[in-house]
Amino acid sequence: MCGRFNILTDADALMTTFDILNENVQLESFSKSYNISPSVKQTVVETVEDEGLTKIPVVRLGSEDQRLLQSAIWPLIPFWAGSEVPKFSTANARSESMTSKPSYRNAWKKAQRCLIPATGFYEWQIVEGQNHKQPWHIYHSEQPIMAFAGLWERGRTEDGSFFVSCTIVTTKANTLMEKIHNSNFRMPVILDPEHWDDWLGSNSQLALQLAVPYPDEQMKADPISTRINYPAYNNPDCLDPVEPDH
Repeated sequence: MCGRFNILTDADALMTTFDILNENVQLESFSKSYNISPSVKQTVVETVEDEGLTKIPVVRLGSEDQRLLQSAIWPLIPFWAGSEVPKFSTANARSESMTSKPSYRNAWKKAQRCLIPATGFYEWQIVEGQNHKQPWHIYHSEQPIMAFAGLWERGRTEDGSFFVSCTIVTTKANTLMEKIHNSNFRMPVILDPEHWDDWLGSNSQLALQLAVPYPDEQMKADPISTRINYPAYNNPDCLDPVEPDH
């Protein structure tokens, strides 16, 4: 799974990385964040400007197959859920079941796939003999900005405006993540630039083949402070490295 991540960059860097034109940017007051967590369950989307929701940048295709960079509510709100964040978690979609699960199959059927930019993500490790989990910061060894595979859905707010929401697609853990996320053995699907068009495109069979564990030799991980445990904590020192508990 992937329930927390960070974006330690600005909109200009995202535009450059994902080759987005100025006229195709629809971000709502985006700024870097050290600790992004999903919106609170059962929150009702009153307006698109609702500050009580978690909004993250996503890259998706527009009506003319142009890349759009826009804000999306996280987690995904299924089309049949109206304007309310579900009481069950839709922050992550398992790649093995997303094509058939009611929450995600509409997005998959309509090829509503997206890229979710991130500079790192967090997972918690069970440590034998310890009464708390050790948080880890995981990031790419070479690329400053990663792209998670995602699905997006369109909805309507209580005041009648349209919004976009999204979920992060996950797969089984690679060797590195098996050691860290040792309670669930999952990780986000990470896509290299040469696969972005294939994920965003209309060929669902080709896209599904990309939902595999990322090579662990291209990833790094650092044990960090338990400050990251608190969703509201959003300061640089949450990334301070610590000695692991084992």
